[in-house]
Amino acid sequence: MNTFIKIFAAALMLCIASVALAQEKKDSVMKETMKSHSMTGYLSDKMCSKRFLGEEGKAKAAKHTKACALEDGCKQSGYGLIFDGKFYKFDAAGDKMAAEYLSGTKKENNLLVEVVGQMDGSQMKVASIKDAVVKMEKKMEKSDKM
Repeated sequence: MNTFIKIFAAALMLCIASVALAQEKKDSVMKETMKSHSMTGYLSDKMCSKRFLGEEGKAKAAKHTKACALEDGCKQSGYGLIFDGKFYKFDAAGDKMAAEYLSGTKKENNLLVEVVGQMDGSQMKVASIKDAVVKMEKKMEKSDKM
């Protein structure tokens, strides 16, 4: 009986240790997720975003127009980023920044942007949105000079 208690206590301690390690790993993943990072993709409203998901969605997202994204229903649905075949919904501050970006850009479609922010659950807390094509044009200018 005494041996059984020792084995049971050891097994219980192993279970507690594995739960503690699992929680530590989960906390580490959550901290990594909360770090600010940059993503480049197509700006879209949530209502239209379903058409741009998956592998074939990128070409469709490039054709999505600013006029559509600024329509009342689309604007009210909120904004997000089409990246790697998925839609990343912005928080309220990001929705406001996206509307300002759309109102100010001269582009009519091909709304490729760089978004800096951090994931908070299923939403992206947006710190900034800027035109991503500008970076590409600068790279092209450099290669033309060589």
